[in-house]
Amino acid sequence: MDVETARSTIAAEPPRRLRLDELLRELGAHDATTGPPPPARCATITVGALVDHAAHSGFGFLIGVLTLIAIPFVGLSTPFGLAILLIGSQLMVGRRQPWLPARARRRELAITMFDRVLGVLTRRASSLARLSRRRWDAAIQIRLIGLGVVLLAIGLALPLPIPGSNLVFLIPLFIYAIGLLECDGAWIVVGHLCVAIDLALLAVFGATVVNVFERLWHWLT
Repeated sequence: MDVETARSTIAAEPPRRLRLDELLRELGAHDATTGPPPPARCATITVGALVDHAAHSGFGFLIGVLTLIAIPFVGLSTPFGLAILLIGSQLMVGRRQPWLPARARRRELAITMFDRVLGVLTRRASSLARLSRRRWDAAIQIRLIGLGVVLLAIGLALPLPIPGSNLVFLIPLFIYAIGLLECDGAWIVVGHLCVAIDLALLAVFGATVVNVFERLWHWLT
């Protein structure tokens, strides 16, 4: 094969797709930039069907979807934090696939919700796909990832009185989700580093709050 043929072959290869993007499209999510959605698609999907469809990569998929859904819900992060906490705790105990209660599995979600998630993701999917690949397998320690997810979920569930504080927890959760879906240990390591930074920030913030209350108490007494 000569150089020109090799270049043509490389140029003809389709761009790498992000797994999260692919799974959302397989579920029927539609990106508005590609035209109107197909008229025959289902209006809703159950949480159980969502989990079963992505069974082999369910943890990463669920964390990624819940993270992207939670972004615009300022001040209402507690339910999302608790849901991700349940997922992270299952990672910690070494489950292969996520488990949800029967009542939660029967819950229906509007497909338009996934349209919005896909729209948010599409703007960055190509860049994320280029930066992701299978590597650093030794860094993908499921129980340790579960611990990181649990710590972030607890922080997300807490009603912290800080504008934009949700993103401090949502961004590392999304990083973990990409690392799990793409089997990319480099993303997992970045997620661990973000958790360490968040814990340090929480420690500083907690110490500041305690200090303020102590000064206020001394002033009152």
